[in-house]
Amino acid sequence: MNNAGNIYDTILNMSYSYFSETKATPDSIREFIEMMKRAYGNDYIDEDLLFNKIEASHSIVIGKETFLDDNTDHENWFNPATNTGIKREIPWHFWDHYKGYLTSIKGWPPNIVDSIDSMSSEILSRIEDPQKSGTWDRRGMVMGSVQSGKTANYTALITKAADAGYKLFIVMAGVHNSLRSQTQSRINEEFLGYDLDKVEKLTGGEKPIGVRQRYNNHKTVYTLTSSNEKGDFKTTIANQIGIFPSNDAPPIVLVVKKHTTILENVLRWCKTGDNHGGNNFTSEIPVFIIDDECDYASVNTKKPKINPDTGRPVEEWDPTKTNRLIRELLSLFDKSIYLGYTATPYANIFIHKDHTHEKYGEDIFPKSFIMNLPKPSNYLGAEDVFGLKADSKRNIEEIEALPLTRPVEDHSHIIPDKHKITQVIETLPESMKKAIKSFLLSCAARSIRKQGPPHNSMLIHVTRYTGVQTNVYQLVEKELRNLAARIMSGEELSDFRDIWEKDYLPTTRKMKELGFNEAVEHSWEEIEDKLYQTTRVIKIKLINGSAKDSLEYRDTELEVRNKIQNEEVVPWEEKGLNIIAIGGDKLSRGLTLEGLTVSYYLRTSEMYDTLMQMGRWFGYRDGFSDLCRIYTTNNLLSWYRHIASATRELREEIDYMSYLNETPTNFGLKVRSHSSLMVTSAAKSRNAKKIKLSYSGKISETIVFDKKHLKNNMQALHELIKEMGRPFENEFDEKRPRYQWKKVPSAIVIDFLHRYKINEGAMRFVKPAVLANYIKEQNKNEELIEWDVVLVSKYGEGTSFKVLDYEINPGIRAATNISENSITIGRLVNPPDEHSDLSEDEMKIAEQLFESNKDKIKTLQIAVRHVRPERRGLLIIYIIKGECTETRQNYGGNGEEVVSFGISFPTSQNASPVEYVVNSVWMDEENNFE
Repeated sequence: MNNAGNIYDTILNMSYSYFSETKATPDSIREFIEMMKRAYGNDYIDEDLLFNKIEASHSIVIGKETFLDDNTDHENWFNPATNTGIKREIPWHFWDHYKGYLTSIKGWPPNIVDSIDSMSSEILSRIEDPQKSGTWDRRGMVMGSVQSGKTANYTALITKAADAGYKLFIVMAGVHNSLRSQTQSRINEEFLGYDLDKVEKLTGGEKPIGVRQRYNNHKTVYTLTSSNEKGDFKTTIANQIGIFPSNDAPPIVLVVKKHTTILENVLRWCKTGDNHGGNNFTSEIPVFIIDDECDYASVNTKKPKINPDTGRPVEEWDPTKTNRLIRELLSLFDKSIYLGYTATPYANIFIHKDHTHEKYGEDIFPKSFIMNLPKPSNYLGAEDVFGLKADSKRNIEEIEALPLTRPVEDHSHIIPDKHKITQVIETLPESMKKAIKSFLLSCAARSIRKQGPPHNSMLIHVTRYTGVQTNVYQLVEKELRNLAARIMSGEELSDFRDIWEKDYLPTTRKMKELGFNEAVEHSWEEIEDKLYQTTRVIKIKLINGSAKDSLEYRDTELEVRNKIQNEEVVPWEEKGLNIIAIGGDKLSRGLTLEGLTVSYYLRTSEMYDTLMQMGRWFGYRDGFSDLCRIYTTNNLLSWYRHIASATRELREEIDYMSYLNETPTNFGLKVRSHSSLMVTSAAKSRNAKKIKLSYSGKISETIVFDKKHLKNNMQALHELIKEMGRPFENEFDEKRPRYQWKKVPSAIVIDFLHRYKINEGAMRFVKPAVLANYIKEQNKNEELIEWDVVLVSKYGEGTSFKVLDYEINPGIRAATNISENSITIGRLVNPPDEHSDLSEDEMKIAEQLFESNKDKIKTLQIAVRHVRPERRGLLIIYIIKGECTETRQNYGGNGEEVVSFGISFPTSQNASPVEYVVNSVWMDEENNFE
């Protein structure tokens, strides 16, 4: 009982095994706490605090990842469902140690560790077996969210790949020493178990850290880089040490910057071979390259010179140097894996998949697979922080932002949005002074709660210029000294109390209403009592290229662990690093600010990816989300809200492609544009095009169906038929059997669309509610006010059934995929069915239009949409069944028939388009689809 604060962590760890067999409900958690109180005594346990810790830990929900796969020349060698090799046993060692480290040392909940296990195994199954002979090359990309745990994902993957037999890992960690150093520290703790920098300085052998502290039988892993900011790869040191990859030697991991000199050093080392006869190891050893922040520095930004005869880049064309060196490194090895990680993949989706260089090979397009990581329920992302605006064009409902942002409106005369490198700042804006006070209050409240990581960080990012950052640093240091002096002297703190009672307490109550149960109210007296302890340990760090400061989170954690092992009492306030970090570019790419509570951010950018990466405030805030604050401008708040919407749509597109079993080379995607912002830099989006899209002159059709909605959609059809009444009396054509209704009011069609339900992942071409909203908008212009509705029945003999009073012979559509929950087909609408509503005269006009404009109007169906009057739409309904051509699985029949529909819209001059930036594949795909 020497350190009462550690009891909560001990009990939390005990809860994992207890609730593995008992469902975590409020009642069962209370029962568990009563057991712990009997064991440890009431004096040591705050029941409400412990309840919140346990409930938060056991209520995290993680969705399912999605993939785009191309298994060309790939051999299935690992089964992610069983975590076993298919033809050989894989003895887990590094993975087991990493898993144990996460649960027992870092205290991660089992469901989070299980999720990391599952997702890393899915990726492992998509790379190649390291024992596979011959020449092979796999390239993939993993899309996460900013500050969502991508490093944990690829560390797990590295440990499993090492257990499987990979011997050389090259982790490219950004372009700054600070990020490379931070990544190396993680790898040291979680894979190596030592720090080469510390080994060089110590005598008497290496000092174990991380996994090696937890497991004294941890196997050897070599590295030629260290956590020192200057510990990047150097050829001279590597050759002196004399370590080279070998199938008989321990694995080697290098953590390097994406810097041309460093990459040239690595290339030179790889070409050196080993010290035994100069044999080149690159033909025998597969290289596994992990490219962290793969959208940054890695993407080729040079416009290729194309040979007009072959359509391919000429040999003299030289990609940007970093991109070239990565490709050269990959081409050096006969067996290679390239895996990029990013939260902002905009630049990557615009890489032209066909730009293959004669000398450097293919560009780093993720041709083999693309993975979309899910967001855990406890992750705070852009949608949560900034909310989403309602959008009838995409069926997005208004999502209210969490009450954590505070508009900054007093900075422009002190720190102008656009300023020069010589800008002098003479005083801090009052909003920044308030933000600093807020940080001190948040630290005090966290000291009471003792939840989440013990670190506390504040971000101040107002300028790109290091000289101006130094100016801000000096003013912040002066302000903190003044505040600390007031707090230490016992002076009245009415300004602090005002912020606490008028800002913090109302915010905590609101967050509690929104379901954040860790949002616990504290009285001003409790906060004031803690301010003295927390303020005295706060440091200010200047994080830029000209400063020597660094973020020493890992060193602090190791020091605290050693103290606790020696049975020293460590107060909560001293368990973590408490800092105000002031900087610019070095804080905006990959660098993690642990326990970030308060952000003061003014730095503008014109690009989606840059703005999102600068948002260090996204991530996990378990136990203190209501204590977080973001001080920024109204303009930036609006921009982030737009980017959140565009990113959500992009992820929906990827999920949709996954449902269709598409490959990455068919990665036809679009990103919603903005009038004032660019999706990514002009150089990175050289292969992209800006287009305007609407439903005008388009056809939308359902091709993915959720099995649980089949009965609902049949009922929706019944209701539609009842509302329409008897069909149009015309001569029945046995070769084109159908029932047709004319002049159906748009309200009836809109009601049908609202009743029809579709798979959430299948919303690329068809969102029924969005189609309904489009029709409503066009109705205002006297368009789409009447409809032809056609219910199609298949020609010929077959098993028929009745839909109300109408005999239907279901159509046959081959499924491209049938899963446990969904059915996916290729195309639905039979092209001639789009002519169903046209009169003979209208049809003649459409044919003439097509014949005379084939260079612009590519199909007769497009001509039909041009001829159809703007006031009329066509709804075509099919009832289908079939089988998957690959698996021979059947669908439809026996009361499970699939109701599907297509809508053919006339061309409109009044349709309101939405502007997107699209990649080349999307353009090809759209042309083919029309």
